Amino acid sequence: MDDRAAATDSTFWAVGDDHGGFAGYRALVEMVDGGVVQLSADGRLVGLDETFLELTNNSRDRLLGEPVSAVFDHRDGDGRSSECFDEFLANQAAEAETKTETVAIDVHTADGRRLPCTLRLKHFGVDDSRTPPSLIGIVEPIKTADATGDQPFPPMDETHTTVASVLEEAAVGVFVLDSAFDVAWINEATERYFGLNREAVVGRDKRSLITETLADRVADFPRFRDTVIATYDDNSYVEQFECRILPGENRETRWLEHRSQPIESGPYAGGRIELYYDVTDRRRRSYQLRRLNEAVNDWLQAESDKDAAERACRSLRGILDLEINGVFRYEETAQALCPIAISEPGLGLFDEAPTFERGEGIAWRVFETGSPEIYDDVRSDPDVYNLETPIRSEIILPIGDYGIIIAGSEQPGAFDRGDLSLLKIAASSLEATFNRIENERQLEREHVQMEKLLQTAPVAIAVMNGDGETVQANRHAMELPGFPTQQAVDADETLTLYDADGNPLPLERTPAARAWDRGEPVVDVELEGVGADGTRTWFIVNAAPVFDADGTVERVITVGEDITELKTQQRQLERRKSELETELSEILGRISDAFFALDEDYRFTHVNDRAAALLQYAPGELRGRRLEEIYAADTAEEGETDRIRQQFHDAMNSQERVSFESYDGTTDAWLEFNVYPSETGLSVYFRDVTERKVYERQLEASNERLEQFAYAASHDLQEPLRMVSSYLRLIEQRYGDDLDDDGQEFLEYATDGADRMRNMIDGLLTYSRVETQGDPLEPVDLETVVSNVHEDLQLRIAESDAVVTTNSLPTVRGDASQLRQVFQNLLSNAIEYSGDEAPDIEISSERDGSYWELTVTDHGIGIKANATERVFEVFQRLHSRETHDGTGIGLAVCKRIIERHGGDIWIESEPGEQTSVSFTLPATEQEH
Repeated sequence: MDDRAAATDSTFWAVGDDHGGFAGYRALVEMVDGGVVQLSADGRLVGLDETFLELTNNSRDRLLGEPVSAVFDHRDGDGRSSECFDEFLANQAAEAETKTETVAIDVHTADGRRLPCTLRLKHFGVDDSRTPPSLIGIVEPIKTADATGDQPFPPMDETHTTVASVLEEAAVGVFVLDSAFDVAWINEATERYFGLNREAVVGRDKRSLITETLADRVADFPRFRDTVIATYDDNSYVEQFECRILPGENRETRWLEHRSQPIESGPYAGGRIELYYDVTDRRRRSYQLRRLNEAVNDWLQAESDKDAAERACRSLRGILDLEINGVFRYEETAQALCPIAISEPGLGLFDEAPTFERGEGIAWRVFETGSPEIYDDVRSDPDVYNLETPIRSEIILPIGDYGIIIAGSEQPGAFDRGDLSLLKIAASSLEATFNRIENERQLEREHVQMEKLLQTAPVAIAVMNGDGETVQANRHAMELPGFPTQQAVDADETLTLYDADGNPLPLERTPAARAWDRGEPVVDVELEGVGADGTRTWFIVNAAPVFDADGTVERVITVGEDITELKTQQRQLERRKSELETELSEILGRISDAFFALDEDYRFTHVNDRAAALLQYAPGELRGRRLEEIYAADTAEEGETDRIRQQFHDAMNSQERVSFESYDGTTDAWLEFNVYPSETGLSVYFRDVTERKVYERQLEASNERLEQFAYAASHDLQEPLRMVSSYLRLIEQRYGDDLDDDGQEFLEYATDGADRMRNMIDGLLTYSRVETQGDPLEPVDLETVVSNVHEDLQLRIAESDAVVTTNSLPTVRGDASQLRQVFQNLLSNAIEYSGDEAPDIEISSERDGSYWELTVTDHGIGIKANATERVFEVFQRLHSRETHDGTGIGLAVCKRIIERHGGDIWIESEPGEQTSVSFTLPATEQEH
């Protein structure tokens, strides 16, 4: 109860928040002459008594909060400035002096006068860091006789009356004791608290007053008596404690806080001042808070939101005396605050508890903003839900995102900030309760879901403890023969688990045991379990540890999948594979072509006898070896070997068939390869085509001689043909008029035959020069080629009213002059064989892999299906010379040119409808 300290170092007088509290009362008692002011640490007026207001003819509302420089100044007006006075006040606060300081000032009155005064200042501080230090001052007019003879000092009785008024307004009981500890003065609050009469008390010894009068008025009187009288025996320390006043005549039960301290100066120096603060409400709030905390434990036991809300309503009524209260829960589907619990008085007040729709009333505003609101009369708010409500006082608080609490009273001004503070605690506790209920519901849902998942999972799941005991398992784990949950814990019993190699598996090496020891998951372990009836089952097992809060392994979860059927199928597949390999070897032995197979690493997996013979290896020597070992880079045919390997790699990368020929210098043979890729490797068929290559070379040599002959013949025949043509024209010129009709006809036949012979020789010469006189293949813009051909044929196009449509044409690799010849021949034929209608010709293109496909389409007379191949032969004609002119060599030249470019040419025709001549040309390298 005691808190003793040296009186000179005490700052007890500043306890409280009323601008200095007890320290202010002490200063008022010590300095009773003049007006009383209180100044904040930053030099502002925060307290004024009536005497000071009368002195300045001012009002309290006007002066409170004003800087001191607005009221006080040096009395001659040009001495110390206001800034210096402010600096003096700051120094007072900083030095924390306890002595009284007197300053000469001028006081500005409301009517503009300057009133000479002295200001007696005293600093006081507090131990509470939240309360800043302050200054208390007494302002006294300097005594001067004026014309009216007025006294600037108020009578002493008047001053005491002012001081008493200030103390009484603070609702603090005061005992002022002189140096003999006789009662010098008490205020009305003291009379009211202790049931005393001032006239009977003033002048009495305080010790006897305590023992004779207060003995039956204070609970635990011996303790009260001993504590207070001890301060008289040693009047050097501050005392503070609480006591309870018992009810009686002219007094109520109440709790008081005693605060006392020695008086150091003034008329009662050596005495003591005792103040008694009424803390009954604080004690009541503390008691309510303690009971509320106990009640919250009961709320937390609720099984539903409604149950928790009803318990809360009963607690608010029974503990906080909030008779009318209710809890409103936010319903997301209804978008409204719906009542889930209302106190009995609340139910009796309303026929039906209200439901607040979105945006409706103060209730929804509080829910949305999350800020509580308190009303002395709720009808003063324009958003009140019902102006006819019998409720006057009301407090509304949010319960987080869950809803609101409403407390009401039919009396206005029934609630204070203490009620609001306790309700905030209740709302926060109810939010925590709702959270717990929601979390428990979620945990329950998750538990049910996990249980369903555990039982419906198509795999075996078991949870084991450190002793290897199964604490939880699903149906599959319990029924699956040989699964680890059924294994004996005793290591001496027969082992029934085997690893993937068929070795017995000790219990300490099971996946669960390894996961427990390592503290990390063990995955994809293949085990074989043997059930009690000898049934063998294969599993893929995973095991993972579960840790407790300290990071220690607490459980191990084991998950196993039955792969017995898969293992059976795998073994069947392996047997079947072996059988197929045997059958394949027999089949490959019957294949006439050489064959070998390579896997994705280019290792030989199958080789037939024919392949082994061509590669000059025994079949057993090739299987398992890599392709590079057979086609080594250091062989005599290094370049050709590299090409073969590259062809194999291309086939594997593109997954497309590759065909090529290669000369094998070791066997002096030409081999033709056909390579078929798959995702797992290559199948290679090859044969000896040396005889065909020799024949092709002989044929090429023969064709070359024939070309030379054709060129020589066509060249040598041109001279005698020119002579025949010249003499025929000469005969026609000299003797044409002398010839009869038969002679004229014979001459025309001879001339026409010579012209046809010349055209045939020219065509044959062009045909023979395709290979020998062509230019190198290079990028050719077909748009330009066709445009040039169009200009060459513009006369025929105009005469026949032909329409030539060209789509976008590509750039290809070719001989520009020869391709010009191809398009000229095809367009000429399309015009020639157009029939009776005007020629309608279309040239189009389409990409086909590394080639472009070009098509010339007309709608003429067409070609019969059995003639589409024959028209590409030399001197082959389908029509008589009387109907259609020509040598029968144009399409043969086109075919030879296209073949020189590595392409194909063909005709598709519907007689009388349309004819399409299509051919392929290589794309440029940039387009590949």
